[in-house]
Amino acid sequence: MKKIYTQPRIETVATTPQQMLCASGGIKAQISGYNQNTGGGFTQTFVWLAGAVCSSLLFLGTACSTNNNPDQPKQQAELKPRTLVVTQQAVSHLPSAVRRLPQATITENGDVLDAIWSAGDEISFRNISHATYTDPETGAPVSLDGVLLADREERIASFASNNEVWCALDDRLLLVYPKATAPAFSVEGSPLRATYTISLTGQDGTLATIANRYHHSYGIATITEVTPTVANAVVAEMQNLLTVCKFSFVDKDYPGTPLTITSLSISYGDGDYAGTYPETATVTVTQGTPCTVAVTPVNQSKAAGGYALSVAPTGNPEEVYVALFPEATATKYSFRLESGENIYTGTATARLIAGEYVVAHNLKLTKENH
Repeated sequence: MKKIYTQPRIETVATTPQQMLCASGGIKAQISGYNQNTGGGFTQTFVWLAGAVCSSLLFLGTACSTNNNPDQPKQQAELKPRTLVVTQQAVSHLPSAVRRLPQATITENGDVLDAIWSAGDEISFRNISHATYTDPETGAPVSLDGVLLADREERIASFASNNEVWCALDDRLLLVYPKATAPAFSVEGSPLRATYTISLTGQDGTLATIANRYHHSYGIATITEVTPTVANAVVAEMQNLLTVCKFSFVDKDYPGTPLTITSLSISYGDGDYAGTYPETATVTVTQGTPCTVAVTPVNQSKAAGGYALSVAPTGNPEEVYVALFPEATATKYSFRLESGENIYTGTATARLIAGEYVVAHNLKLTKENH
């Protein structure tokens, strides 16, 4: 039984802090994949060990600005529609607890996961420096969100907006992956807080579906350079919000053969929400230096209509991939497995860490009597 730990690399041609901040040309990232962590494993009370859950994104200390150029026309720095280009930059002094964005296509390669972008992959973004904005010429409200598109299928890709977005120098942008989940952003309060909702429902147990719909990640970009038509921004490595697990199960009385999985339900094993698992969570990004990010699962007891998280694979596989919310402390989980006409149940205790990929082989379940 193994625990897999994500520690990808980001490569950039920038060599000095100023170059790293001011480089442009799209998001450029190289990911080495998820490497095996040989420092821990699982028991039936499998405990997932790692560092503290990361709750904020570390920003580079000083943002460069073309506004320091006295020859720059003032109107270039004003809020107006521009094509947006965002560059993801490596930060060598990020703490080890900071997780980075695995790309849109994820495949298993032995004990690691390899990840690449594909041409056309999408990242949603929202300008969170403004709750709303009105076009001074027309008096009509303008959109402050948009989509970034990858330009090629590689471990290194560039991103740019498909439409113009209203923005100004030093504005901050919330980047959200995957776009397939289509988050609705809300920005309000003082300081400004951006919120959106993520969901875990509808999982089919496949790695492809995890990558495309449930591998929720975020980043905060800062616009460092503007022209009348283009805005360039930089962002530190994006962080993952969830834990991805691969499960396989055996009958505890006959542990030699893995059980096929017709369906799987996962819930909390004790506490106020025993027998249920949250379908959704609210992500809140509060502006500051740095911005702080909180993920708040929407828990409901059975009395309030809550129910277990259901995973419905096709083809009765012997293992499934599931995205789960991270937990600050060790938590007991309950499993209900349908294997053909048989039903198996059991519990296990784990601590989930945002951004980790965890392999839990051959968890022992008890066959229910019919």
